[in-house]
Amino acid sequence: MTEPAQPPPGPKPRFSFPTPRRWAVLAAAVGAGVGAGLLGTSLHGHAWFLNGSDVIVPYGAVLALVLLAAVGMFVGLWSRSSWIVVWCGAAAYATAGLLSLQLGAFGMIFDNMQGRVWLYGIAFVTPLTAWLAWAVLRSQRK
Repeated sequence: MTEPAQPPPGPKPRFSFPTPRRWAVLAAAVGAGVGAGLLGTSLHGHAWFLNGSDVIVPYGAVLALVLLAAVGMFVGLWSRSSWIVVWCGAAAYATAGLLSLQLGAFGMIFDNMQGRVWLYGIAFVTPLTAWLAWAVLRSQRK
């Protein structure tokens, strides 16, 4: 039997994925945003009602915003662009906006504390996550 060829001595080459194509990045961002919008909408309605209904803790909406931030950060770091996070958040906001339309008996997001935290939170978390992705990407370039 012959011995397998040995790599030449020296530093081990570092493996890196190829840069994704622009259309693939945009499709992934929109798809991830729609997915986060759907999952976040299904999660946002959970809340704790303390002292009867005097104090509401919308923990489902907060968890949905954490989900959106994680998905946006993943897509932004994968694509190496903080602007892709904005596209992901815009897709999530459009999805949540469509699901909040009160068409007859259908409407998944109501005008209550949980719905307000979820809808307005998307508009707050998206630029914050884009800035964080920008900061991480900028620190990696130095």
